[in-house]
Amino acid sequence: LRVQEYTGQVRRGYFVESLSGAQFIRKKDFESVTAALLHPKKELVWVNAAEPLQPYGKFIAHKKESAFLNVPGTAAAFYAGRLTALFERQGKTLRVFEEENLKETLCRFAEDFRQGRVFPGKKRIAVLDYPREAESALLEIGFLREVQKFVLYR
Repeated sequence: LRVQEYTGQVRRGYFVESLSGAQFIRKKDFESVTAALLHPKKELVWVNAAEPLQPYGKFIAHKKESAFLNVPGTAAAFYAGRLTALFERQGKTLRVFEEENLKETLCRFAEDFRQGRVFPGKKRIAVLDYPREAESALLEIGFLREVQKFVLYR
């Protein structure tokens, strides 16, 4: 990499926040990658926390207040690269980090769950622990209120 840097084939720097050590990028990709890092897509996506391409807790450190286990029983929502919500313990616990787009975030979860992209082996999600501000959004997107929990069926 040092030779490639001296010959102008790659650039060295600190491009990704929280990623320790010097990082290298090919010269031809520098502008597009740095532009994507500065202006991420405004896209909402739910992923399994154990997904190999999900970097938090693997090679990018968790923020203390939003740490989670990278196990198959956890689903994480990201908007423009920021963690916005989590379903932990096979969907029993809902944690919300950004309330701004909560209804949209939960609506996307319900859609992904029904299509088998999130928690594919489960026929229902029973949310037992959730923030109070999420109650109305859960009801609006199709969760059913049962005794002390909200349930979503596939």
